[in-house]
Amino acid sequence: MRNDEKRSRCSRRRLVLVALPLLVGAWQAHAAVTAVSATPASRSVPVSRPTSVSAVWTVTRTLAGGTAGATVLSLSGTFRAGSPTGQVLGTVSRSLLETRPVAATTVFTFRETVLVPAAVVDAANRLGTSRLFYVRVFDDGAGSATGAIELRITGGAASGFSVEREALAFENGRVIEVVAVGEDVRAVARLNLSGSGLLRAVWEMADPAGVSGDPVYRPLLTVRRWVTGRRAIELRSPPLPTHLAGLHLVRLRITDPATAFEPPFVRYVVRGEEERAPDRLHVWSPAAGAILRAGTRFGWEAIPGARVYKLEIWDAGAGGRRVAGVVIGSDHTEVELSDVTRSRLTPGRTYTWLVRAIDAAGRVVAQSEVRTLVVPHYDAPLAGER
Repeated sequence: MRNDEKRSRCSRRRLVLVALPLLVGAWQAHAAVTAVSATPASRSVPVSRPTSVSAVWTVTRTLAGGTAGATVLSLSGTFRAGSPTGQVLGTVSRSLLETRPVAATTVFTFRETVLVPAAVVDAANRLGTSRLFYVRVFDDGAGSATGAIELRITGGAASGFSVEREALAFENGRVIEVVAVGEDVRAVARLNLSGSGLLRAVWEMADPAGVSGDPVYRPLLTVRRWVTGRRAIELRSPPLPTHLAGLHLVRLRITDPATAFEPPFVRYVVRGEEERAPDRLHVWSPAAGAILRAGTRFGWEAIPGARVYKLEIWDAGAGGRRVAGVVIGSDHTEVELSDVTRSRLTPGRTYTWLVRAIDAAGRVVAQSEVRTLVVPHYDAPLAGER
């Protein structure tokens, strides 16, 4: 009894985790949770909005004999896509616990209000399913049973209204455009839709200050259009800003219905009146096609007006993917790759590289030719090479 009194001062969850194994030993052959039902058995949830669902779980436990008390526990709930055994989309960590006097048949009642996150509903919608399930497993230490509430998704793909594809280009069909300051330029989105509903979307643009790193978009125009039946439509952007020289990104982000793809974007460059092609920067080493060795140094000529130099390396066999970049102050015109940079290069692969000279305003004032570089396998000799 003293042990029971100590346990009672602990959390209810810890008490049950300790007590359930003891009950298994005494009653495994006699007692078990046999049925779980939920009220309501189903309800609707909208896409892109959180919804609170109040539920009553009814759990039945049968007992063939004995006098021990009956404790039933559900540690957590899960949201699953398509069926009660489908992909897990989210978890509710709150536990449900109840202890009752033993009887031949004991009925437990658990009341719960759970928030269905918008992200969970949208994830199910993107998977192409029109429903998800909130699932709980109830256990008395000797047996368990599962209950589920069906959550029917309304709106978006669940109601038959969906955007199956989005293609984006400028009016001339290009996806990259170069324009002068003040020149008129517009983008056109082509959408393939099915079903009927209100399409909501936003034209967005990232200007030169917001395109470095993860682009920062700002809204240009909100679009609302009722669409009926399976069809393809075109949406034209408003006139795009061309008063700032530099790179701009444009996209049409669809907000309703939810889509299973990321919005595509196109690029346009506003050409400044004083822009010119960068000068040629001559590199001394390593030679084109050289093998990267321990001690290999990259060297180039000094460029007047340069603030920094940037050495960039691309994987020649991965569609131009940049794998490394090294920034060097203008007081140095050679560099050896660090161990961290070398670790990004795969033995046995060929890479391309160049050096750019960048001034205090961030402009590329000189650029070298592109050269190739071979990274040897680990068993190749590592003699120094300049």
